[in-house]
Amino acid sequence: MDYLKNSFIAYCKKHKVAILFLVICLAVIFVTSFAQSAVQTDGWSVTVSDLRNATNKGVKEIQTTDKNTGEIVVENKSVDGKVVSGLLFKPKSATADKPVPGIVFTHGYLNNREMQLQNAIELARRGFVVLAVDREGHGNYENSGNQNAMMATNGLYDSAKYLYNLDYVDKTRIGISGHSMGGYTTAMTLVSDSTLTGGLGIVSAGLIQSWSTFITAGPGVDVGFLKSKDDEFFYTTNENGGTLSRDWLSTEQAKKYVGNAKMEGDVVNGGIYVKGQLVTPEAGKEVDGAIRVIYEIPGVHPQVHYSVEGAKAVIDFFYNSFGTPDGAKYLAKESQSWWVKDLFSLIGMIALFAMIFPLASLLLTIPFFRSLAVGKQQVGADGTMVWSGNAPIEPKPLKGVLKNITYWLGALGIMLFSGFIIHDIATEYGRKVFPNTQLFPQDTTNWVAIWAVVVALFSLLVILFFWLVNTVAYRAKYKENAGPYIENPFASAKIQTGFKGLVKAFLLAAIVVFCLYFVTFINWSAWLVDFRIWTFAIKVFDVGVMLPTMVRYALFFGIFFVVSAIFNENYRAKNLPEWASTLINIFFNVFGVILAISIQYGQFRASGVMWQKDMALGYIVLIPMVPVLAISTVISRRMTAKTGNMWLGAFINTMLFTIITCANTAASFAYVMG
Repeated sequence: MDYLKNSFIAYCKKHKVAILFLVICLAVIFVTSFAQSAVQTDGWSVTVSDLRNATNKGVKEIQTTDKNTGEIVVENKSVDGKVVSGLLFKPKSATADKPVPGIVFTHGYLNNREMQLQNAIELARRGFVVLAVDREGHGNYENSGNQNAMMATNGLYDSAKYLYNLDYVDKTRIGISGHSMGGYTTAMTLVSDSTLTGGLGIVSAGLIQSWSTFITAGPGVDVGFLKSKDDEFFYTTNENGGTLSRDWLSTEQAKKYVGNAKMEGDVVNGGIYVKGQLVTPEAGKEVDGAIRVIYEIPGVHPQVHYSVEGAKAVIDFFYNSFGTPDGAKYLAKESQSWWVKDLFSLIGMIALFAMIFPLASLLLTIPFFRSLAVGKQQVGADGTMVWSGNAPIEPKPLKGVLKNITYWLGALGIMLFSGFIIHDIATEYGRKVFPNTQLFPQDTTNWVAIWAVVVALFSLLVILFFWLVNTVAYRAKYKENAGPYIENPFASAKIQTGFKGLVKAFLLAAIVVFCLYFVTFINWSAWLVDFRIWTFAIKVFDVGVMLPTMVRYALFFGIFFVVSAIFNENYRAKNLPEWASTLINIFFNVFGVILAISIQYGQFRASGVMWQKDMALGYIVLIPMVPVLAISTVISRRMTAKTGNMWLGAFINTMLFTIITCANTAASFAYVMG
């Protein structure tokens, strides 16, 4: 026992920096997750539950008038509730004796239920029962078959029925709301539920977020629009006679929607209309009559579900529709806490990524993996200095016109190519080369994977071209003495222990990624929180269902991250410090994508017209790629410093970011198990 104790103490002393770093990361994750939970539950006054395949049943009495006799006919219709995947927020004030209004939120195309947490948190802390649900083909709601995930509407109406059947929910005050394609689902649910179309009539308010179509709703149902000033999917955004999103409040269509097609001037932003007349609501009080309202907030389409102004509109609409719930205190719409949760979530995410570095360092001390680590310099048998283990990558001075040209010009070319090829891959070639199938079912992951492979192949060509240029030029200049001047661009791919070392690097990477997700899943089980900022998230997923598909996509993303790792190690120089080299590589890796996104949204915000109209969705998809490319660069560089080659970093990046990508998007086919 003393031997084991002394060995453990000695080990901790020797590796105290890595151990302390790992402990700090875990402590930050725990503290920020605890804080997230405190905000999400409003100081634990709201109970949050993760519902999976939850069902209930109820009935609703429907009264109709017989057209022949004029008699009142009473019929009891069944209300079958079902939540395949949802987060239920139940305030303590909601009881069977004092039922309160219930609201269902759903997300847009490619998103998941967590994207509506902003609204769920704000309404739950105001006393509403809230249910945030996945739509079919998204999140934890698997596609039932060959169903276009973009147009799949299943999930919202069945969830509204589920709320209706809960005894602590006021059956006369059921609201629904969805963003983007979820807004379309909201509009269609209002049609399906309307008693005018033979529906149940259980929905009494619907807020359509970032979707421009409203067809009809039942008598007395409140309806609102919530849109961005410049919305990529809200009416036509072109210069040839279409209605610009920013001009919609002045259109006859908007005026007709609020009930006054002949009004002078524009529809009032956020104004509450009843029978076409603008009314002055009392804060926190239900407005008499069926209201119509249009909220227009600053920004673009994806900002609606992630902004203080968007949350204000949601709060205002449901206060005006239902009033302050019984037993709850009125809170001004400016009083918001969701962003505090997201701030803690971001800090926790940074700590989770930071865990990679001490974890890898400690794993490299295990005898099985020790051969992968960079060793120490020792005096060899011949008196020269040699490395006892893997040697680190030795940067060489960045000197000479030719070396500077090849260094900067090659990186600049790859950077610009990566940004400006996005349009063609996303709109044309990507889908032709890599169409959706059951083996590869995710709508946008396919073309993103093709973009990644094309960029990787182009990068290889650039690297090979400048290697050839350097080789020819230096051999011409120095002839037989040219060897020291010619750098092998693939030197970082050499692993001294051969194939066995490659397998060990793969296993070590798998352990690192497993540990990160082990923490993520434990965290979710304890607090029902994950790690996210806007559309970039590390979240739990159905491992048995999705993992085989993730493995298949990893084959494509692996090509990108292997070449990217080689690229990252080529662009280092002895006369530049490591932090500067890392920042330069991050710049080259992300700026091409940032530039394309900036041109798109710069023109859009300036004129209301997009630079590339057929990329309204494409650049939204690529926004999370910016942090992915930046973080993967840091991981790649640091792992190379620890092992003397780029394989460990490439494997970690491939596994981690393939999982992150696949867990956060939609699938138009059912997943194939295996």
